[in-house]
Amino acid sequence: MVRRFRPILGLLAALSASGVQADFSHSGSLKNQTVGSRSLVDGNPYLSNLTRLRLEPRYRQGDWTLDAVYDLELLTGSFLDSPEFALLKSAPDPRYWTLQDELHEFADLVVGHQLYRATVQWRSPVGDFRLGRQQVNWSTALIWNPMDILNPVSPLQVEPDERMGVDALLWDKSWGATGRISAVHAPQHSSEKASTAVRAKRYLAGVDAGVMVGEFTDVTKAGFSGSGSVAGTGWRTELVWSEPDTRDSYWQGVADLNWALRNGLNLAVEYFYNGEPLSAGATGFANLVSARPLYAGRHYAGLLVWQDINPFWQYRVVTIKNVQDSSWVLYPRSTWVLPLNQEIYFTAGFQWFGGEVDTEYGRLEPIALLELHCFF
Repeated sequence: MVRRFRPILGLLAALSASGVQADFSHSGSLKNQTVGSRSLVDGNPYLSNLTRLRLEPRYRQGDWTLDAVYDLELLTGSFLDSPEFALLKSAPDPRYWTLQDELHEFADLVVGHQLYRATVQWRSPVGDFRLGRQQVNWSTALIWNPMDILNPVSPLQVEPDERMGVDALLWDKSWGATGRISAVHAPQHSSEKASTAVRAKRYLAGVDAGVMVGEFTDVTKAGFSGSGSVAGTGWRTELVWSEPDTRDSYWQGVADLNWALRNGLNLAVEYFYNGEPLSAGATGFANLVSARPLYAGRHYAGLLVWQDINPFWQYRVVTIKNVQDSSWVLYPRSTWVLPLNQEIYFTAGFQWFGGEVDTEYGRLEPIALLELHCFF
C-alpha cells in the first residue's frame, strides 16, 4: 500500500521543504458492533462482531491539505460461515484504486485494513481541487437519495453514516454568494465504466435549487433537486432521469415534507418513485454486493422520526412501506452517551420486516445490533 502512495509522500516532502507554516492534527475512534440475524439461504442464525480502529490524520500547509482515514478491522462470529459472507467476499470492488486488503484470515477471524478516505486538496484561485477516495454527495432528501449517484446508500444500511466512497477528482468553486459549481471525474480501469458529471447549485427566491448532468458508468443521467420552507413546513425534492446504454430510460424521484417541532422532535414524510423495479426475489442478495441500492417496487412511502431527548440520549426511527406489495420495514436506533470522561456512545437498534414471504421486505429476516463507539 505504501508504493501506491509514493506520489503523495513526495508531495508531503516538497511541502515540508517549502518553508510555509504547516499544521498537523489527528483524531480517531474505536467501534465494536455486534449484529445478529438469520441467513436468507439456509435459515441458520448467525452473529457478526466487528471491531474497527479508525485513525484520521490531517496535514495542512498553505493551500494544500492531505486527509486520510485509516481503518483496521477485525471480524469474528458465525457470520464468517454464512452464505452471505461468501457472497460478499466474491463481490468485485467498484473503486478504482486498491486501497484495501485482507491481512489475514483464520477459521473464526478475518483481519483487514483500508484507507476509507484519502485525499489531496488544493485551494487554487480557480476553485478547490480534491483528488482521492472521497464522498461526493449531491443529494438533499433524507431517506431515499436518487441524486446521490457516486456514493449511494440504502435506507436499510446497518451503519447509516458509513459510505464506501469513490476514487475521483473533484473540482468545486463558489458561484456568487449563495451558489457552487462542481465537476467530478471518477476513472475506472475500463474507460466506458468511468463517470463524469457536473452540478450547479444556487439559492434563488427562497429555493435551494440544483441541477446535475453526467455519464455514470454506462448510464446517462440528468437531475434536479430543490429544498425550501413554507409556513413552517420544510420540503425537499429530487428528480433524476436515467438512460442506460442497453435498457430503456426511466425516472426516479423523491418528494419530502419535514417539520422541526418546539420540543425537539423532527418528522419527515417521503414518497419515493422508482422507475426501474426488480423482482422481489432479486433484491435481497443483490443489495449485499451492488454498488447502489436496488428496489422491487415503484412506489414507496417513508417516515423518519428523530429527536435528542437530552444531551445524553437520542433516537432515530425509519419506517418504510412498499406500497405495491404492502411489505414494510421498521428500523429504530437509540444512542446513549455514557457518563464517562471519555466520549463513548452506546447504540442499540433492530430492523423488523413484515409482509408476505414472496414480497420485497417480507422475505427478509430481522436484524438486531449493538454498538459501542469511543472517540479519542
